[in-house]
Amino acid sequence: MVWESLSGAVGAGELVMERGVARNCAERCSAFIEQLKGVQSKARSLESVDGFGGLLPSGVALAAKFERKATGGDYSLDRALADHIAVVEQMRSVFEAIESRYVAAEEANTTAVTAAGSQIN
Repeated sequence: MVWESLSGAVGAGELVMERGVARNCAERCSAFIEQLKGVQSKARSLESVDGFGGLLPSGVALAAKFERKATGGDYSLDRALADHIAVVEQMRSVFEAIESRYVAAEEANTTAVTAAGSQIN
């Protein structure tokens, strides 16, 4: 929710960063998303846990509990990671919007200076 409101601030020109900072942040967000997806993939591989003694009811119950914590249970690790990925994607979008506004402003300034220079000559 916070990043959505920050996106609105970017659109209104109320949120700015120095040149290149937003681009670097967006790139770092992309790298972090890939790392989170890797962890998420590993969490999904934990849907079947061995080594808790398949003959004892307590071992079977404990294995099932750990399996649900990794994937498929109430707010399991894979779900939490998906939520984190969604937030980092929102962050990346905000940083990309800041950078694109900066680029657009630079292009507008270049065009204006070029036009003013052609009137002088």
